[in-house]
Amino acid sequence: MRTLYHKIRRIFQDTPLSKKIFTLSLPVFLEMISHTLVQVADTIMVGKLGPVATAATGLGGMAYFTGMIFVINASTGVQILTARRFGEKDFKAVGKIALTSVYFSAFAGVGLGIVGYYTAFPFVSLLNEDKVIIEKAGSYLAFRSMGTVFFFLIFVFRAFLNGLGKTYIGMLTAFTVTLSNIFLNWVLIYGNLGFNGFGIDGAAIASSISGFIGFLFMSLFFFKKEINTFFNGISHQFDFQILSEVFRIGFPPGIDGVFTHFAFLIFSKFSGMIGMISLASTSIIMTIIGISFMPGFAFGIAATTILGQAMGAGKIRLAERGAFRSALYSAILMGCLGIVFIAFGRQIIEIFSQNPDVLADAYPALIIIALIQAGDAYHMVIGSALRSAGLVYWVMVIYLFYSFGLMLPLAYFMGIYLKMGTTGIWLSVFIWLLGLSLTFIWKFKKGDWKTIKI
Repeated sequence: MRTLYHKIRRIFQDTPLSKKIFTLSLPVFLEMISHTLVQVADTIMVGKLGPVATAATGLGGMAYFTGMIFVINASTGVQILTARRFGEKDFKAVGKIALTSVYFSAFAGVGLGIVGYYTAFPFVSLLNEDKVIIEKAGSYLAFRSMGTVFFFLIFVFRAFLNGLGKTYIGMLTAFTVTLSNIFLNWVLIYGNLGFNGFGIDGAAIASSISGFIGFLFMSLFFFKKEINTFFNGISHQFDFQILSEVFRIGFPPGIDGVFTHFAFLIFSKFSGMIGMISLASTSIIMTIIGISFMPGFAFGIAATTILGQAMGAGKIRLAERGAFRSALYSAILMGCLGIVFIAFGRQIIEIFSQNPDVLADAYPALIIIALIQAGDAYHMVIGSALRSAGLVYWVMVIYLFYSFGLMLPLAYFMGIYLKMGTTGIWLSVFIWLLGLSLTFIWKFKKGDWKTIKI
């Protein structure tokens, strides 16, 4: 017992590395809580309109995220390059990375928003055959697409600032987006303050407007001297060489993000093939486990920045220790959340749906995912560290292999062929997460990432 006590005490001892990890990750963690509150609020507020609205919003939201996931993951390239150049003290390159990334994301955001608006209904029809759900989810997706450019810019801004270690700005922006989104939901979904009630379309419109508000808020920080200084004395023109560097590092995470998310869209289609109750259960489970992803994402951001800055400064040992310590902290927090899901899963599910069939269907699947939370933490954090080290293509291949070569075939086999239903398809996610975590840990311990130059 005494040895265990000393080990636990050593893990949480107050060191410069631990301070930096928590300084970087805590704001991101709070930011993710804020984003999850928006999703939870949308699910609860739309849930009052009935199971069909819940299923349609969940499907439309997933379809929208498929388009957004590329820039979210690709913006990792901005963070990695910013952290590496900051560690090398090449501050002019830091400014050029930011400007070029913002110019490109503005152009791409407008383009994708237009495409999303005009292809919303055909795209949703590929994911579900129910005409009512297609109509509602397609309309939701079209309105969400109108705010795409603002979220593109927010994600790129955030990646740049995270690479500098200023994660608190993303947190404050997220708070602003969350508060405005929830308020606008209340106004536009139900029709308050003299507005008409737009139902689930109101939730989509509220999200787009809140993205614009968040973009304006985050832009104000670029006038601060500590950030504005990176843009002094550099050309403000678009730099194709910088863009090629950002794409070289950011394109693989963007691709694996898109295809992994597309795999989960197919996963949702399998759920819809099982039935409406299974689709509603899957939508609720994904919302709930979004809570458990927060520590993994937050400590993954910390590991990316610490490893990138440390390798830029030639401090390889610090890079290695920072990644593993970040993963350990994440595993502890996510493991605790897994215990909460097991103990209070039924009560949590009832927040989103009072339907007894949904409760009976969703709870066993939630238990399955709760049991792999600690492993999921290592998959998220060590995977982020491997990307930061430069193994972006290797990580992409591993994600594609496990998603399409393992998870989806198992989901269909167990959930539909063996008729195990919702429990069967979520068992495939358990196996997917286990495989990813073990593979990433093996690769990181192998150590061949230490000699990669970016």
